[in-house]
Amino acid sequence: MLIEFDRVNNPTSICPAKIAEALSTRSELVVQFSAPEFYNPSIIQELNLLCRRFGDGLEVRFYGHYGTTFDASILQHLPDVANLTLDCLSSIANEDEVASLMHLKKFRFGIFEFDRPDFLQTLPLSKLTSLSLVENRKRNFDLSVLAECVSLETLFVHGHWRNIELVAGLPSLNQVGLSGFPKARGIAFLGEVPNLIELDLWLGGRDNFDEFASESLEILQVERVRGLRTLGSLARFPRLQSLSVVDQPQIEEIDLTGARLARFWARNCKNLRNLPGLCDQAHLREITIMSPVGLDMDELKDFDWPSTTEVVHLASGSKVWNDRAEKELAMRGYRKIGSLWT
Repeated sequence: MLIEFDRVNNPTSICPAKIAEALSTRSELVVQFSAPEFYNPSIIQELNLLCRRFGDGLEVRFYGHYGTTFDASILQHLPDVANLTLDCLSSIANEDEVASLMHLKKFRFGIFEFDRPDFLQTLPLSKLTSLSLVENRKRNFDLSVLAECVSLETLFVHGHWRNIELVAGLPSLNQVGLSGFPKARGIAFLGEVPNLIELDLWLGGRDNFDEFASESLEILQVERVRGLRTLGSLARFPRLQSLSVVDQPQIEEIDLTGARLARFWARNCKNLRNLPGLCDQAHLREITIMSPVGLDMDELKDFDWPSTTEVVHLASGSKVWNDRAEKELAMRGYRKIGSLWT
């Protein structure tokens, strides 16, 4: 049984000692199967004993199954699983077996050819702490039942949106990821999530999201949102500490005025020209700016960073400039990205 990158792929046998050793040095380990020929009731039952022992630290994943349908009846032999992923699958049979998994706490579901808008109603919703719903062809899940997820801490939704506003009252929800969210749907409801700490916006499209404000938000990540021209005033996020803006070619300015950032990323925002308020970031620990066209990179290289700053990673379109900047920044005592934030 080979463990690579926190994963065990298609094991021919289960070695409890190796899994226990792996989980002693990491918070989670994934055991995954890509086709029916790689598993049977016997090996799944062995895996179930480890699920009983390690709880949601051991993730069991079924994926791939190219050219065939995943038969969820195998889950009858996995009653103690707490962390289950069924994704990158074209179709599924006997999906109601998921409803019998009474220890399930973390669940990721992505079946492309799936047409059961009421499927979420069958899950042990009140026990879930993490739920990821990956896009399918229909994008027709009714998310109103998520209001029953009173223990939910992490929610990721790709492409689904019907009645998502009802998650606003979830008391434990602190991390939300929205991917492929329709431009016509506002996200103001997220401001009503009482303990929201992290928001990740990926794909989809919108000009801005000025309607969203949060007193509790600490981490904001925005990546490849089509048409996005501005982040607006960051003052509406008084606790924001980490900001990441990636692949946003239409953004020309990120106004940091009023923010108190510890971490700032701007990558592949090629038309970024202005960073008002950068000189006021007295608590900055890490800054990464890569591949802009309009910013004065020499000015940033020579910038008088605050005493808190430990990582400065600057990259232009010139390898010669990048190599020189890296050496000069290293001489000033700054680390490059990856040596501190890992």
